[in-house]
Amino acid sequence: MIRVVKERYRAITITLSYLLLPKQMVIYLIYFVVLCLNSVPAAQGILEVHSPREIVTRRGLYFKKYFAHQFGDYVEANENAVITNTSHLCTHPGIYLDTTGNLQGTHKVFDLKTGKVKKPRTVTSFLVPDNVTSFVNQWGKCSKREATKNKFDFLNRSMQPYD
Repeated sequence: MIRVVKERYRAITITLSYLLLPKQMVIYLIYFVVLCLNSVPAAQGILEVHSPREIVTRRGLYFKKYFAHQFGDYVEANENAVITNTSHLCTHPGIYLDTTGNLQGTHKVFDLKTGKVKKPRTVTSFLVPDNVTSFVNQWGKCSKREATKNKFDFLNRSMQPYD
């Protein structure tokens, strides 16, 4: 099963226009792959009609609601503010990750300004501009630097790691 998840993960990352994914996007991509795998009825499963997800949660999967946007799409997410008659921005740019799975249809969006995952109720999808692609690549470089920050390798004279 782990091999299938890795294969689907690699297949989706090849279709994306980003070179390096931030850590949060990698985590939610794995969640998205597992959701897709559990949404299809298994050929040798308990029931041939219902998917494993549907058996466990006792709720059907509405494809128009759950898969309205693709993973990695550039979206403008609407803020759900209590006071709406101010001059503050109503939307923020982000990368679409997944749905939360609740009945209201809330989405998970990677906020490009803060680098955090937010959960707006409505999103609008657009084509990915070049500056957004470079911005996501910068977030990926930052998360890669943080992952290797306190790590050191033992190298020989020719700068090759020991076996």
